[in-house]
Amino acid sequence: MSGGITRRRCIQAGAVSVVAIIAGASVKIAAEQPKIEHPSVRMGAGVNRVLVVYGTKSGCTEGVAERIGRMCAARNLAVDVVPAESAGSPADYAAVIVGSGIRMGHWHGAARDWVAANANVLKSKPLALYTVCMTLVGDPGKTDAVRAYTDPIIAETGVRPVDVGLFKGRNTGEGFSLAEQWLLAAMSMPKGDFREWSVIDAWTKATLPRLVG
Repeated sequence: MSGGITRRRCIQAGAVSVVAIIAGASVKIAAEQPKIEHPSVRMGAGVNRVLVVYGTKSGCTEGVAERIGRMCAARNLAVDVVPAESAGSPADYAAVIVGSGIRMGHWHGAARDWVAANANVLKSKPLALYTVCMTLVGDPGKTDAVRAYTDPIIAETGVRPVDVGLFKGRNTGEGFSLAEQWLLAAMSMPKGDFREWSVIDAWTKATLPRLVG
């Protein structure tokens, strides 16, 4: 009996230790997160204006947003590519594209908050969403799970996107705290930049006619 109690206590202690490690890692993520500036970019010219908003910490999704912006500009559209933290009202734009990377199973808070704050305007405009996620690299079979990251945003705000793009991300250590790098390693995420620019281009090209005609 005493041996069984000891084993249970060991298991309980181990579980507590795992929780403590995860909690400690979360604190480190907040404390060690590298400070990266994400400037707004204006490109292209044309009568129709498109706003591309993105949420990122490492800069991975910034690169995706700028790629989408360049594709829009190449089709005679005036484009503003803006980080969610500094994005203003979308009222003056013909269409809006909003995306985010994934942290701890959610879109970045700044991107979620921006959609929520501007939901009434976004419901009256052509809108597309996109998610950038390493899960698509680690397990390509989880497309539905990655698509589901936008479900709470759509349900809570009532926005109606014409499409939701799903793109692979980047795990190079750039822009990640040491704690985040440790967590990615613990999840056995492969190292490298897996962003597929041809896939991003194809999605943008196919989606634009549904946004601006």
